[in-house]
Amino acid sequence: MMSTMSSLKILVADDLGQEGIEILAEAGEVTLKTGMDEDALRDTLPGYHALIVRSATKVTARSLERASDLVVVGRAGIGIDNIDVPAATARGIVVMNTPEAGAVTTGELAIALLVSMARNIPAADAAMKAGRWEKKAFVGTELRGKTLGVIGLGRIGSVVAERGLGLRMDVLAFDPFVDAERAPVGVRLGTMDEVLAESDFLTIHVPKSDATANLLNAETIAKMKTGARVIHAARGGIVDEEALVAALESGHLAGAALDVFSVEPLPADSKLRTMSQVVLTPHLGASTREAKRNVSLDMANQIVLCLQKGVALNGINVPRIAPTQATALAPFLDLSRALASFLTQVKAGRVESLRLSLQGELPAFASHPLEVAMLAGALRNCGEGPVTPVNAERIADQLGVRRHTEVTTLKQDFLNVIRVEALIDGNRHFASGTVLGHRHVRLIELDDYMVDAIPEGSMLVTFHGDEPGVVGAIGSILHQNDINISRLQVGVANGGVSALGIWNLSSPLTDENLRRIANIEPVHRAYAVEV
Repeated sequence: MMSTMSSLKILVADDLGQEGIEILAEAGEVTLKTGMDEDALRDTLPGYHALIVRSATKVTARSLERASDLVVVGRAGIGIDNIDVPAATARGIVVMNTPEAGAVTTGELAIALLVSMARNIPAADAAMKAGRWEKKAFVGTELRGKTLGVIGLGRIGSVVAERGLGLRMDVLAFDPFVDAERAPVGVRLGTMDEVLAESDFLTIHVPKSDATANLLNAETIAKMKTGARVIHAARGGIVDEEALVAALESGHLAGAALDVFSVEPLPADSKLRTMSQVVLTPHLGASTREAKRNVSLDMANQIVLCLQKGVALNGINVPRIAPTQATALAPFLDLSRALASFLTQVKAGRVESLRLSLQGELPAFASHPLEVAMLAGALRNCGEGPVTPVNAERIADQLGVRRHTEVTTLKQDFLNVIRVEALIDGNRHFASGTVLGHRHVRLIELDDYMVDAIPEGSMLVTFHGDEPGVVGAIGSILHQNDINISRLQVGVANGGVSALGIWNLSSPLTDENLRRIANIEPVHRAYAVEV
């Protein structure tokens, strides 16, 4: 999480939409700079905390080499093949996308391509506009009763399958990650070969990866029935276009409708442009007003949440948190990170092990993201560079930091409690906290001290004698340096001799201010903490 909202710098490298820009502008300084190549992006990125792209800007390993402040790269859309995710991961940079925003729009385009191809609508339209009436030349085929094969039953594939059922088609799908219980009602599941062999219309909705490159090739096309048709609105490179052209020329396939291509824009000399049985559109998958607005809003809100709270919705290289889980989980991720960061700054030394205890009604899916958040907080000052949810586990392994997460029965008078326990230089310490009203993070316990403190921003933590005048003496030093006290909590340990002071400050302490406070006679120890 970044320290202050005003310090955030956000670079928008592709068109995002005004509403999204306005959301980002409320959180920090926004720069809109489009059309950058690798060199320009590389020269621009230093100093920026967030980068937002669509499909035009390529985020390469080289362009990230000098992005020392970059926390997150957001892809406003679904496909991430224009981002070098391994390179970002190696640098601890979160990569996220917006898979929900364009699912319906892209699915509807696939259906539009299906219908247009089945009824020869583009060719008939062109003939009419050229002054010809060629009714007999455009005999089509009914969709009712035909088999629609769907490869990939993710968000978009499910939309297409459901719309296909509405057209009274027999929908047969293949997805190795979906079982019968999760498939849309009415959709049959089969093997890849079964889908290829039975489909009258085959539509593809899988992400682009090494495993799916040229998924539909000469070999797989040969398994399709003669006269079948292909719809492709996923990502370029999943369909081998040379093999597709050959199958169309031979008559093995009756038609194709394509929205995406291996090379975009589609070259002027592409043979696909000359084929009357092929419908072509220029990558219109998410090109609706509704989708563009939803992508803009989703991406902007996700970036702000990531920078301010360290919560990565729809993360590609971090434990995935869906938007439906975010409202409930986000404050607890912040709490887990803040408790660990606070504890390891107040109890300085080498962190040997960490234990996260979840008490109350926190859901089971939360364990891993909360553990990663704890690691990111505890190791933020370990000297290994920026520690984020992307690289926290790897850095913990490198440093030999053991960790464990457990779910226990409730031991405090709160609905949910998180306890971070750390073994530091052989000594065991812990901090506990909760969330009030579903959003207010609180530190309620530090070793033997009970408090009600807010672990955020610039803080002063003092261990001092429980006697009159200490608070006034510390306050005097802060006043002399124009540092405002926004909140002060004092807790007394068992026995009532030693007190813990947690001071939320308007600005960070200098080393000299901290030294003066530590030299006040009743003060045993004083720490400047940034959470």
